[in-house]
Amino acid sequence: MGDLADSLADIEGIEVERDVLLSTLTTWRVGGPAEFLARVSWIPALKKVHEAAVEKGVEILVLGRGSNVLVSDRGFRGLVLLLRGDFEAVEVSGGTVRAGAGAALRTASEAAAGSSLTGLEFAHWIPGTVGGAVMTNAGAHSSSTCSVLSKVKALDRLGEEIEFEVFEDRYRSALVPEDVTVTSAWFDLRQAPVEEIETRIREYGEHRRRSQPRGAATAGSVFRNPEGDSAWRLIEAAGMKGKRVGGAGVSLDHANFIENLGEASAADIRLLMERVADEVKKSFGIELHPEVRLVGFEEE
Repeated sequence: MGDLADSLADIEGIEVERDVLLSTLTTWRVGGPAEFLARVSWIPALKKVHEAAVEKGVEILVLGRGSNVLVSDRGFRGLVLLLRGDFEAVEVSGGTVRAGAGAALRTASEAAAGSSLTGLEFAHWIPGTVGGAVMTNAGAHSSSTCSVLSKVKALDRLGEEIEFEVFEDRYRSALVPEDVTVTSAWFDLRQAPVEEIETRIREYGEHRRRSQPRGAATAGSVFRNPEGDSAWRLIEAAGMKGKRVGGAGVSLDHANFIENLGEASAADIRLLMERVADEVKKSFGIELHPEVRLVGFEEE
């Protein structure tokens, strides 16, 4: 009967591989192999992927730019999807930016700025995709994805197209059901002088360079901010800044970042996360919850 890769091998717009190390596709540079990995370039092919995955009973994981995720050393038993081609397109029409789920947030921000549209500057330096932003309500500088999002198109588990136009602005939470695959998103923006937009983007970039580690393998903020406080402040006050487990260390530049110092395993990072959370709970009675998605740890 063949496996999933055999089922997808001859479909236009799909490239399938077996046993691909996810450490090569994540910003933490850790993670074991994906059982299957598919690069999909247009909607008809993506529908076929969903149909085949359901038929074979294979779980799907959509991976954007590989930030905000920790993949276990065992890897992921299922199909990892990379949205390429049509899914990376960005278009501007009037005051609206339409972006494919695989488009980089920076690309969407640049398209908006180039058309004198303000509202996406906050996303410019976030190293993720539009689809990832929708699934996490990505935000920065007191702005969030939800604040400018007007419509999302997606596929459900069976590969049927669905749309969403109402969203709840919840902190670092999915704006659509977590079992759908986002295909594109629309952002309603406002006109503003290009100079103002570009100045804001530069200021956000300078702030990021001053406050976050540069040149290190990280995955962005590790923990969500508790209501009324900052995770980095609690971690630093608990004495965890600079602490290490194996090849993983709490950043000296920003305590809510964990760096792969060269030879870290996913297990090192996971254990360090647990120790940080334990110390904060012990010191302040506050529970820290991961902002990064944990993948492949369920089997451990």
